[in-house]
Amino acid sequence: MSDESQPYVRSLADELDWTLLDQLHSAVTQISGFCFEIKKFCVTTTFVVLALLIKFTSDKLDSSLFVAGALIPLCFWFLDSVAYYYQVKLRGTMEVIRYNIKERGSVNAESSNLERTISNSRVNKSLLLKIKDAFINNSMWLYLFMVVIDIIAWNLYKSGAIS
Repeated sequence: MSDESQPYVRSLADELDWTLLDQLHSAVTQISGFCFEIKKFCVTTTFVVLALLIKFTSDKLDSSLFVAGALIPLCFWFLDSVAYYYQVKLRGTMEVIRYNIKERGSVNAESSNLERTISNSRVNKSLLLKIKDAFINNSMWLYLFMVVIDIIAWNLYKSGAIS
């Protein structure tokens, strides 16, 4: 009677990779939380700055309101895009480490069939395409929405429809 399943014994390389994988997972989790906080802080900052600008302009609409209303989300959009870029980069690194562990044959049969944590199509791109993807993705709709609303309101102000 042969026992086909062998107990999983980690090598030194496995231990180092698992430690690095845990650290990278923590970093990705923190970046993900940071991205969510950036969005909340963007909305809060926009409303606070616009309220202050309204008081400084004697409760009258002014072009400075619309400039600030566009610049604030654009700055936060940039910050969030950088965080998103590094989140994808770290997940790609995690996938390489996971693959290395699997290739050394140290992972038991159950975990060796795990699906990828990030697709190759998101990781193996040119730098320019990675930057574009970081700037334009589903998590950035809030900023686009804020900028579009600001541009519409600014055009209404310039045309005299609102004052």
